[in-house]
Amino acid sequence: MKLSENKIIYMCLGVVLIGIISLSFYSFEPENRKIKDLKEGDFVRITGHIQSMKLERDEYRHIKSIKYIKIMDDTGGDLRIYPSKKVMDSLVEYIKNYSPSIKEGDVVQVIGIIQVYNGIYIIHLDDISNFKLIEKKNFERDIYLSPTPTGIYASKNGKTYHTIKDCIYGKKIAEDNRIYFYSEEDAEELNYKKCKYCASKK
Repeated sequence: MKLSENKIIYMCLGVVLIGIISLSFYSFEPENRKIKDLKEGDFVRITGHIQSMKLERDEYRHIKSIKYIKIMDDTGGDLRIYPSKKVMDSLVEYIKNYSPSIKEGDVVQVIGIIQVYNGIYIIHLDDISNFKLIEKKNFERDIYLSPTPTGIYASKNGKTYHTIKDCIYGKKIAEDNRIYFYSEEDAEELNYKKCKYCASKK
């Protein structure tokens, strides 16, 4: 049977249409995987604890953006989650909405397609629904700086804090170079040491 050009076109369109209808009934589900078993191109669901987070903070230590989140599982493998620009604000809000915020040690789950870059497994996060907290394990409180002057201050460039307004050393810090803490405990948890002059005047 000789096929006309029109018949060939209709047959091709029919095959494409059948393919589209078939795909609409097929659900692409991610596989639960361990990090050590990953391969490039896998569509997976990974659960692990946060080993580290590369964050950008504002002048008061609030999270502005996230470069990546590194997670590990019980296999010892590690995976980096890189958020896209379109999901960045949602991810920052999601992390900050927990009290204390999501941080190192917490268990999270991520869904995505595995990529490999310089031997590192990577997931590019494009949908906030593909990232969630599974278990809160790190309850260290969040520490922020005060936007208004307090009696506890330091230089942006130093690691000594002061508690006396007229401290002979604290007075040398220009106002636009000062940071203010809500408490001495906050300063010390951020690895600042109390000025010896201020300590001696108590």
